[in-house]
Amino acid sequence: MRWYRCAATALLAGVVVVIAALAVEPLSIVTTRGISMQPRISAGDLVIVGPTISYAVGDSAAYRSELLNTVVLHRIVAVEGDRYVFQGDNNSWLDPEKPSVDDLVGKELLHITRGGIWLRRLTSPPALAAYAFLLLAGGGTTAVTRRQRSKERRTMSPRHRTTSGRSLGSLPPALGPVAAAAVVVAVAGAALGAVSWTRPATTNVGAGTSVASTIDFSYAATVPPSAAYDGTTVTAPQPVFRALTDTVEVSYRYAGRPGTVAVDAELSSAGGWRSTLPLAGRQPLAGQQAGSFRLELSSIEDRAKAASAVTGIPTGSVSITVVPRIEMDGGAQFAPRLALTLDSLSLKPTSDTLTAETTTETSVSQEGPAQLSALGRSVDVATARQISLAALLLAAAAGAVLMALARLVGPVAEADRIRHRHRNLLLPVLPVALTRGRPVVDVADVEALVRLAERYGLLVLHWERSGVTTYVVQDEGATYRYRTGAPREALESIEV
Repeated sequence: MRWYRCAATALLAGVVVVIAALAVEPLSIVTTRGISMQPRISAGDLVIVGPTISYAVGDSAAYRSELLNTVVLHRIVAVEGDRYVFQGDNNSWLDPEKPSVDDLVGKELLHITRGGIWLRRLTSPPALAAYAFLLLAGGGTTAVTRRQRSKERRTMSPRHRTTSGRSLGSLPPALGPVAAAAVVVAVAGAALGAVSWTRPATTNVGAGTSVASTIDFSYAATVPPSAAYDGTTVTAPQPVFRALTDTVEVSYRYAGRPGTVAVDAELSSAGGWRSTLPLAGRQPLAGQQAGSFRLELSSIEDRAKAASAVTGIPTGSVSITVVPRIEMDGGAQFAPRLALTLDSLSLKPTSDTLTAETTTETSVSQEGPAQLSALGRSVDVATARQISLAALLLAAAAGAVLMALARLVGPVAEADRIRHRHRNLLLPVLPVALTRGRPVVDVADVEALVRLAERYGLLVLHWERSGVTTYVVQDEGATYRYRTGAPREALESIEV
């Protein structure tokens, strides 16, 4: 196989493998149009997108637009529930559609400037036809040329007939498998590179973690000096006597996962009355934070009496449950409760336990190596990239060595190849003096002599003299000859 045929085969196989790899993998090719993503992405660029575990604000992603009936590649600028808001980098307006995750094609993985233009050129019908022509060029075109030269030689005198020049790309038969292996390694390296270089080297391998969140409640009230208390400050879990104060400061100390918090007081009575009293609106909550709010006992009692006047059911004591409603980052919720009992004489805790605790499981975003899997085996994307580069370098080195050997061996390689392929038809003889007046026809290649010998059941005689190897087939009316081993000019001056 000649070197340009090997190169054409590798080129065509590489293009086919790349396109096939992109087709079977969960990847999509986007050829951009318009100016909405300039200056980073221009018309005619090629962007490879692929699905990912999650999409975030700032990601450049593609989605299927029902309004435009096409795929749009813009940047995510906001997330509203389960919908994504997109905007082009070069646009001053938001996209009218808000696609869901099911409408997303994937996130940008690889951007190739003007890659879309080159992809259209490489996969256009003329380009594919050119690839096919290159594959056939080593055989079809050469055969046509040789037939034309053979026809010309038949019209020339025996003295001035010439043979086809030897090919520097010829290889000894023993090196044929090495050349084939080099092509296989090159195509395999190109295929592996096409898959590995169009994927991110890392992926999200979220790890689950357990975080304990605790909250400690307390309350305090300032009272005048009296025999009821040893000092002027009442703290939990002591009862607060209403004859001395009507205001209680409730506080909490939180430790755990950050998020937001809103505090309510759930009021109820034995007669079935229930009501909610907001104490603090929703606000950010740090991992370590304390908060406090006031309970006006007379105000709470007045709400209960107003309900009793409507229902006719005596109020009795009122249950006050303080509930901080915590929404943690990651979606977990925590609603600890501080239960108090209010009557006409005092406010006291229902239980001596003033601490609440919860444990939440969450997935922490963590980057790890991405994997390629095939036939039950896996390899890191980064390793696959290194293997592909090594394979291409190895194939290039083998090709350079083979080409150097082909140039050094030159004509000997052609004789070896002929001897290896047609040993059953070759008969080595001493140099034969051709009969004067007998037509001598120089053929384009040794294959023509082989076809003549097989047709008429003859052997191909060959000998070597002055560095020139001569092959002849003699029939009843003419001698057919092919010579190799010297430049064309030298062959024209040699008589046998």
